[in-house]
Amino acid sequence: MSSAPPEGKPRVIAVVPARGGSVGIPLKNIKPLLGRPLIDWAVRSALDSGIFAEVWVSTDHDAIAAEAERSGAKVFRRSAETSTSVASTESAMVEFTTAHPDFDILCLIQATSPLVVPEDFTKALAEFRAQGADSLVTAVRAHRFLWRKDPTTGEASAVNYDPLRRPRRQDWSGELIENGAFYFTAKGLWESTHCRLGGRMALFEMEEHTLAELDSQVDWEIVAGLCTKYGHFGGAGRPAAA
Repeated sequence: MSSAPPEGKPRVIAVVPARGGSVGIPLKNIKPLLGRPLIDWAVRSALDSGIFAEVWVSTDHDAIAAEAERSGAKVFRRSAETSTSVASTESAMVEFTTAHPDFDILCLIQATSPLVVPEDFTKALAEFRAQGADSLVTAVRAHRFLWRKDPTTGEASAVNYDPLRRPRRQDWSGELIENGAFYFTAKGLWESTHCRLGGRMALFEMEEHTLAELDSQVDWEIVAGLCTKYGHFGGAGRPAAA
């Protein structure tokens, strides 16, 4: 049974898409990371933030469903059509919101971003509301010099700086890079576009270490080390680095 938000506050629900057919790392969503299934990192941080009326995991896989429930999430059994490697995340979200339309703000959380902590959700929601936004994206500020190479001539050119005036880090604000950790979308925007981002967009800047991605075993070992230092463990103690 769903709970109503306090009077005057929006009803915010979270959804973590987690299909069983991950390509790079088989069953990545429940692969142990420091002894916890990957999905548990996303669910625990979301629940401990206290901002969500409900936290759901959308999956087509029995083992993922079982781990999601153990973590405290509700489970939505997505269809085979929205669980293929070519199905968009938006298609899975449309399927979910059609079945569960009772929300004011929808939060899409990526299970592959285990470095999100509860405070990220609370601060991002505050920013979303302060901006009167329709959607919110998370990003990381990185001081990286970007280049392009012409595929015809092979000539290289700088994208975001002038090589003749190479800026010092302290004199340059850097680039904001979408890290894919989570997104907020107002119901009105979602119903009119079925897209996670649009309208008046807000941005929540996260710590640089949250840019890490989980696409290979090497990535996994790197992120495990970062989780030891920066991850959310709730009442549990921090383990030694893996």
